[in-house]
Amino acid sequence: MTPGRPRHRPDLRRVVTSHSWRACLAALVLAAAGCSELHPQVAYPQLSTEQRSADEAHAQDALLDRLREQDRRVAAVAYRLATASLELCAEKAPQTGLVLSSARQFSPRLRAVARRALGLGDGVSIEAVAPGTPAARSGLREGDELMAVGGAGLQAVGGDPDRAPANYTGVASAQAALDQALAHGPVTLTLRRGADVLSATLASEPGCGYDVQVLPSRELNASADGRHVFITTALLRYAVDDDTLAVVLGHEFAHDVLHHRLKLDQAGIARGVLGPLGSNPASQLTAEREADYVGLYLTARAGYDISAAPRTAARPRYRSRRARSGRAPRSRPPARR
Repeated sequence: MTPGRPRHRPDLRRVVTSHSWRACLAALVLAAAGCSELHPQVAYPQLSTEQRSADEAHAQDALLDRLREQDRRVAAVAYRLATASLELCAEKAPQTGLVLSSARQFSPRLRAVARRALGLGDGVSIEAVAPGTPAARSGLREGDELMAVGGAGLQAVGGDPDRAPANYTGVASAQAALDQALAHGPVTLTLRRGADVLSATLASEPGCGYDVQVLPSRELNASADGRHVFITTALLRYAVDDDTLAVVLGHEFAHDVLHHRLKLDQAGIARGVLGPLGSNPASQLTAEREADYVGLYLTARAGYDISAAPRTAARPRYRSRRARSGRAPRSRPPARR
């Protein structure tokens, strides 16, 4: 304490009076709260059953419309990869840029939505047309129903159109007929567009015989089974641009080009979804390194920027996807649920 300067003392009466006043006010508020009901200040909208059904239908339509956009995007990248790598593939097939689909490919729960949102019928229709491809140049439109290939009608799928389980047979049969006809040159297609029946001539470009299927899933995954490449909608959203998408698809294409599934089967090595490829750590690491190297080469041949590869491989979620074992790959594109 400094000599000659009086020590400052608080006015105890003022402090006590202030605290007492606040305590009394708090007690009054608590007492009032205990004697009254607390009513919500916001009134939530009361939706009728019809309104809720309409909102749900709108959400489902938006989901399938987004699926069409994803199919179109994947088809465009896959077309470039397949046609640019022709000389490296033992399996070859004509490439058109078409994505065929059918309402019967969807589960009964989504079949009506597929008919409404995508314009699909129980036959085979054109779901998506990739830009810059022979299909786009031929004048084919999304929603056109494919009735005949080269004058030959398509195989019908039996069963109740509304209740039968999801079935890919009709689409697979139509794609096989199209590939067989295109192997001999441009083919005439008979189409139904609205109420009109018309003809169009479809050409193709030679390419690798591997197609790409988009699987609706929240799992971050891509795989290859020797004939098909699969990519989930979650991984597709993760691939923020086409260069990144091409790196991912190029890696899976490389698994097919290098016949990794066949080699593992012949070696008797247990395998999961490619990738990862096999439960043998050494074989898995070797195959993944080969697919990384060859995949980047395929991607660069198609004209994509492979500088996205380090960023893609470095992301933790992508690394964890490639480090996980999975189910055995499907032998054909799965039906959509």
